[in-house]
Amino acid sequence: MKNEEEYDICVSCGKTTSYKKTDHVDFRYGYIEGAGQLCFVCSQTRKLHKTGSYDIDPEWTRYG
Repeated sequence: MKNEEEYDICVSCGKTTSYKKTDHVDFRYGYIEGAGQLCFVCSQTRKLHKTGSYDIDPEWTRYG
């Protein structure tokens, strides 16, 4: 049962994430297929660099 309590490690910074290794990837936020799990901070940083905004869908904010 030890395996069920192991949490994933962020592939970017090495911190422990809030997701267990047994959690399905479809229900995780910040999972990158082929790379692994990001912690919340690294996933938000990636989103900011990718989109220029922390918003969920920045396209809609352009139109007021």
